[in-house]
Amino acid sequence: MKKSKFISISLIGLLTLGLLAVAGCGAKSSDKAATSEQKWELKAGHVAAASHPMNTELINMGKQIEEKTNGRVKIAVFPEATVGGEREMLEGAKLGTMDMVLSTTAVAGNFDPKMKIFDLPFLFKDREQAIKVLDGPIGEKLLDGMSSQGLVGLSFWENGFRNLTNSKRPIEKPEDIQGLKIRTMENPIHMDAWKSLGALPTPMAFAEVFTALQQGTIDGQENPLAIISTSRLYEVQKYVALTNHNYSPMVLVISKKVWDSFPDDIKVTFKELSKSNAKVERQMLKEADEKYIADMKKFGTVITTPDSTAFREKVKPVYEKYSKEIGEDIIKQILDTK
Repeated sequence: MKKSKFISISLIGLLTLGLLAVAGCGAKSSDKAATSEQKWELKAGHVAAASHPMNTELINMGKQIEEKTNGRVKIAVFPEATVGGEREMLEGAKLGTMDMVLSTTAVAGNFDPKMKIFDLPFLFKDREQAIKVLDGPIGEKLLDGMSSQGLVGLSFWENGFRNLTNSKRPIEKPEDIQGLKIRTMENPIHMDAWKSLGALPTPMAFAEVFTALQQGTIDGQENPLAIISTSRLYEVQKYVALTNHNYSPMVLVISKKVWDSFPDDIKVTFKELSKSNAKVERQMLKEADEKYIADMKKFGTVITTPDSTAFREKVKPVYEKYSKEIGEDIIKQILDTK
């Protein structure tokens, strides 16, 4: 009797364990189903014109991500600061109220000081050197550093080499800049660089620049050719100097809150496509620069190409002031990159 009772209890126990196991398997599979069915509708913002290559390629990236994730992720792109300036958008991404931002590193440097390295004037000799740094170990380390700010760095895009425009006179040498009221970003390194060249730097939101130039509130501004052209700044600026004083990368970031909600396959898709689309956007800008120059000349813009030697000498104090804050080692690594 005891034996049969023991067998009965054992059978009941085994059946109970079996049912629990089946129940457990069911819970796991429903979790996976919920993950695969989850959808994300994201907002991505930037301040460039809708006609700028970065807007075109960011839209393309969104379409590719939607296709590769079978519609699980959709990205709406908002150009021309329609959802806020760069600082506001980055703050939003940090807090989780904005999803994605394509920002200049100059503004991103307010969130991660290491990004300020790109603000140093005449850091890169040419585009090739810049891309080698951005797509290499130095660039990856800088992207990883954004995580401490609640942001995930995906890839570096391109804004291009920054050049100077003004309404007063052609620029051939540093002395020609003396006394010009130049709009800059709200960035201390940029402002100190222009002060060292004798200008009067005036921080201003980009959305206000065209009107300020038109009304003579400022004499000039500095931006890559693509921005000067697509934002039609040459219409209110007689002179463009191809100073190439800063290579201006863009950094594509996503809110860490959004990133942490993704399964691994979507994270891989974002990483891969953000990098491949960045390469396409850079090539588009490179090819477009000559056309931008030709279009401005046709409009009657006076274009000069100053020798950078004297300019480099003038901005040396800026390196001395900020090298410790940014990191002397990383500055040396970049300058030594061939």
